[in-house]
Amino acid sequence: MVHALWRIYSLRVAIGLSAGLIGGCVELPGIYYNVLINERPSESDCVNLTDALTAKLDLQLQPSAYQCSGILDSDGTDPPRNVVINTYFRQRRIVVEINEFRFGNSTVPSPSTQQFAQQVMQIVHEQFPTAELMRFRAQRGLIAP
Repeated sequence: MVHALWRIYSLRVAIGLSAGLIGGCVELPGIYYNVLINERPSESDCVNLTDALTAKLDLQLQPSAYQCSGILDSDGTDPPRNVVINTYFRQRRIVVEINEFRFGNSTVPSPSTQQFAQQVMQIVHEQFPTAELMRFRAQRGLIAP
């Protein structure tokens, strides 16, 4: 009897852990900011931002098929990194994502990438001086916000 109860308990624990792993959320590596703007951003706002970032940080723009979305490729540093800009017109926000590419799956960026992110956000603030800049943690998964 005790053996049967132990098997049922073990099965429930295994199912609970599996559901947590499958349905849980995972924090994505990188540095993420919401740029909240009072008025709806325009196409020119996005173009001006990407132009300013490419000029001041020596990044290369990779064209995107999506409206007002851009990837600014590595500035030749080690570890390589890029900046991704996505504009959400209806939500009046721009998402700035700074990624570094290094071995391992660490969610904590290197100190040089954190400093680079500060430079990026300083340029963003220059382009949108009245915007609210909010850092957030990006998550993926079935229960991610």
